[in-house]
Amino acid sequence: MRRVQHRLLALTAVVALTAAACGSDREAADTADTAAPAAETTVAPAADDTTAEAESTDTTVAETTDTEAAAPEAEGETFGDLVWPCGPGDGANTDDGSETGVTADSVNIAAGDDAGYATSPGLNKEMTDAVNALAAKCNELGGINGRQITVNYYDAAITNVAQAIQGACDGNNFFLVGEGWSLDDGQEEVRQACGLPAAPTYTVSARFAHQPDVFQGVPNPADETPSGIFKNIADLFPEEIKAVATLGGNFSATQETIEKARAAAPEFGWVFLPDRIEYDIFGTVTDWTPFVKQIQDSGATMLYWSGSCLPNLQKYAQTAIQNGLDIPIITDANHYAASCAAANTDGAMDNVYIRFAFIPFEEAAANKATQDYIDVVEANGGDISMLGMQASSSFLLWAVAASDCGAQLTRACVLENMSSVNEWTAGGLHAQTDPGGNHPPTCNAIIKLTGTEYERVFPEDAAQFDCSDSYITKVSGTAALEALNLDENRHPQVQG
Repeated sequence: MRRVQHRLLALTAVVALTAAACGSDREAADTADTAAPAAETTVAPAADDTTAEAESTDTTVAETTDTEAAAPEAEGETFGDLVWPCGPGDGANTDDGSETGVTADSVNIAAGDDAGYATSPGLNKEMTDAVNALAAKCNELGGINGRQITVNYYDAAITNVAQAIQGACDGNNFFLVGEGWSLDDGQEEVRQACGLPAAPTYTVSARFAHQPDVFQGVPNPADETPSGIFKNIADLFPEEIKAVATLGGNFSATQETIEKARAAAPEFGWVFLPDRIEYDIFGTVTDWTPFVKQIQDSGATMLYWSGSCLPNLQKYAQTAIQNGLDIPIITDANHYAASCAAANTDGAMDNVYIRFAFIPFEEAAANKATQDYIDVVEANGGDISMLGMQASSSFLLWAVAASDCGAQLTRACVLENMSSVNEWTAGGLHAQTDPGGNHPPTCNAIIKLTGTEYERVFPEDAAQFDCSDSYITKVSGTAALEALNLDENRHPQVQG
């Protein structure tokens, strides 16, 4: 069953606005009308998992149930509809300093990005901006049961991940929180040796994604992939999907993404061309013409791109247009960034379609969590991006789990608490995920660039997702998975 999921928010003006976010940590209010993209649709469950359901060829109406109406309002300051998991505590913390990075009144966490990468300075710095901002806000509210958070920063600059993780291991850090390193496979031997658990913004390598001490707000396991994008694009471009080329950087971060797309998309009618075209990330590509010519000669009518927006996708797209190649380009949410949009003054990237599981900034008025993220980060002097929202989700997941440990904060306690979180939206920031089970969202939206602005493509109405339980596709047979030989718990049997 496909369904459009949306979230109902009660605003101070007593106006009900519809906002999309899948999850059971929700408050519902009154009613909302939504356009249905399919004949059968279902409204997202409210906080008590009560579902208001209607089947129609064109509309779905959500109704407030008696249980929802009687639900108590959240106490304390909230991020979206999640009560901030931060406060002064009762002063009874029993930490004695034996747990790495923790005392009765402090906790150290490690964050990091690839901002020092020379080809793309500042790469993904918005993740660290988010962690710094949320930690500052948490400290303002009293910390983790009175423990003030110190954020230690490590820049991997893509190729220096071993040094970054060694610094984090040596830096008296309790956890990695909200970090994201493109070559995270290169950290694992060191990270596992020092026992540093992680709540990362994202995982790239299969080895990191499936470790038992890794939990993320929006999981990215190697053996499953969100596949709604492939169905939606097939509906939008039924002819173009019959000859799809792939182009990505020549390292694991992009190649594993392409492998998963090649494994999942054929279920929805995609036909991939045999050549897997790669560009060198370790040297600047000065002429994209050979790549464009190769794609033209292959007869491709669509391109699946895995890489960075700037400068690579922009340069490729400009070269393609100059050579008469204008086909849809399908890519991932890391291309939702102000810098990417601002660079598209010539419209060369107007045919770029991005899969999305968050409520975009352009629709923040319809979703409190999105607006809260913007407000918290900008108040701390940071920049916002989709990856920043994703970092916020993982930070909040960690903070909730840490806060629930109470008077004694240990890694084992936090990991146990995160493993029991099976419904998570970070207060409505994104579609529902299952961090404890390491399952990605079953909901999807598509946005695209038009000039220097992002616009929603599907579902058409603001702040909605297209959702289906069938939108998670099992992946098998990829080189990354075969190398790990996952056990029955989906943990790697091959370590180091």
